[in-house]
Amino acid sequence: MPHPAADTAPRPAALACAQCRSRHLKCDGGRPVCRRCAVEGCECHYTPSRRGQRRRVQRRSSHGNGSATASVAGDDISPSTAQPWTNQPWPGMDVLPAIHPLPPDGLLEQNLPLGDHDSTLTELYFTNFHHSHPVLPPKIAYKALPVPECLRAVVRFIASILASSPAVDTYKDAACAALKEDLSWTAFRVQAQLLFAIALYSTNEQAEAQKYLQNAVDLACLLGMNRAGHQLLEESFRRTWWELFIIEGMFAALQKQASFRCNTVELGAGLPCEDPTFLSGVNLPKAPTLAQFDNRVFEDEDISFSSYCYRIEAVRILARVLAVAEDPDVEKDEFTAVDNALAGWRYHLPQCKADIARSQNAGEPDELMFQAYLIINNATIMLHLPRSNLRSIHPLTTDTTCCPWSRPLAPTFSQHNHLMKVTAASQGLSDLAALRCAHDHTPFLASGLIVASLVQLSICSLHASHCITQHRERVMLMIGVLKSLGRIWPLAQSGLTQVRSHAKEVLQRPLDTTAAGSLDPAGEEAANGEFTQIDISWMDDLLQNPASSVVHGAHLQQQQHSNQLPHHPQQQQHSHQLHPPHHQHPPLMMGQPSQHLSTATTPLTYDSFLDM
Repeated sequence: MPHPAADTAPRPAALACAQCRSRHLKCDGGRPVCRRCAVEGCECHYTPSRRGQRRRVQRRSSHGNGSATASVAGDDISPSTAQPWTNQPWPGMDVLPAIHPLPPDGLLEQNLPLGDHDSTLTELYFTNFHHSHPVLPPKIAYKALPVPECLRAVVRFIASILASSPAVDTYKDAACAALKEDLSWTAFRVQAQLLFAIALYSTNEQAEAQKYLQNAVDLACLLGMNRAGHQLLEESFRRTWWELFIIEGMFAALQKQASFRCNTVELGAGLPCEDPTFLSGVNLPKAPTLAQFDNRVFEDEDISFSSYCYRIEAVRILARVLAVAEDPDVEKDEFTAVDNALAGWRYHLPQCKADIARSQNAGEPDELMFQAYLIINNATIMLHLPRSNLRSIHPLTTDTTCCPWSRPLAPTFSQHNHLMKVTAASQGLSDLAALRCAHDHTPFLASGLIVASLVQLSICSLHASHCITQHRERVMLMIGVLKSLGRIWPLAQSGLTQVRSHAKEVLQRPLDTTAAGSLDPAGEEAANGEFTQIDISWMDDLLQNPASSVVHGAHLQQQQHSNQLPHHPQQQQHSHQLHPPHHQHPPLMMGQPSQHLSTATTPLTYDSFLDM
């Protein structure tokens, strides 16, 4: 028989307010304000229960309601269908284990390697990809949260790419189907479309990637993810908004856009915290504002923000570069201000962030600071390359999709000044590539290495023989990194095919062993203003028709062999062989065993190296 006091004891509230749920505190469920919020003077609101929504939605869909199915990328989003994301906090962690999302019926009918493989693919995603674009909740929370199937399907698709799974197309189709069948307008859907856009970009489907990215931006703006709101703003969703800002900025740079939408709306969302704090999931600090971050330079003490903040600032500077880079009428003061912002970014880094190779977790470099440096170096090339004399020196640097400014512009400073900054930025990109295993980085690294390789190849045509080796070695390093990236990301493989073809044409000349101050053959051509014209229209094809670029690379290689000069047999022989000076072995490449290198009696050719 129950205790008499049991009938009079207060029962737990059926629904806790959002404030109490986020803090894992008991709520009395009082309306319109619970007792705890009334005492503490906090804003109190309730999130309607979503239990049973999926079954009701599927029931309506089964009755032939065609309007219930959302299209993939070109959906018309209205405020009536979009629920403010600030009213959808994570459920309390104490109730998470009881929540198990159901996949749409359409996906259950497909013959997919789910079940046990789902957990394996999730582990693969969080181990190898999450650190590059850390927008999802921590892994433990992700597994317990009611994450919609569309997001889980996208995670599986990305993991299948990383695993080089033969079923990658099946996982991609499943992700597309899940995004079509998902009927909710939530921040989870924004995350799914953002990550799907990154995955499509890495597989050379840039047009589709752009559609998904734009749809994610539209939905995020309608949900108010770009604005500051209640203190219950979830760290994961803050990161989602800023990741949209970063990725759209990168897409704008690749697609020759002078602006992008995320940079034209209010930027009132709080800034993300450090990754280790985020991954812990407890005691998350109050998010700093953009104004607080900007005002750090006026403080007496050196204030350190999260790596994410400096990555965001890099894209804000990139946005300023995009606005002036191709403008022939830009005022000198405006140009100088942008140039100063690029240079000053490094000087305002705290000591703990200035060294990318610093130990962050188990000796691993800071991936977000790595990407911040990647963005700054790319932006520097975009700003100064059109105004340097490098473009007129060698046609390799014309019309690339990674550095798209195709029109030479009048120099703002001396052309030599612009050239020095382009050279330093391209060297900075190659230095980044040497830090650690390439496949641990974002696929956007491939774009930076492609343009840096082309810049270094152009510089090889300018410099005297005593310093050309350093540029040659940088190109070889970046070819090796692109090769490693190409095993995972098709985008890198397409770029590798073309960079390798042009490197053969530029680098297959023998080393000049004459006086240190003399010019090599490429330098003599530069002095006379004579250069070999090289077709680089393939770079624009990377965005439109990736498959055609690979075919073009094979055709270009055949054309190079057929265009040798038969009436100069001695010159022809030397153009294919590298004779190391003083009968020494050529320098060892990273990861290349010494027994695979040719000796002085068996010369190493650039053809043989570039084909490795």
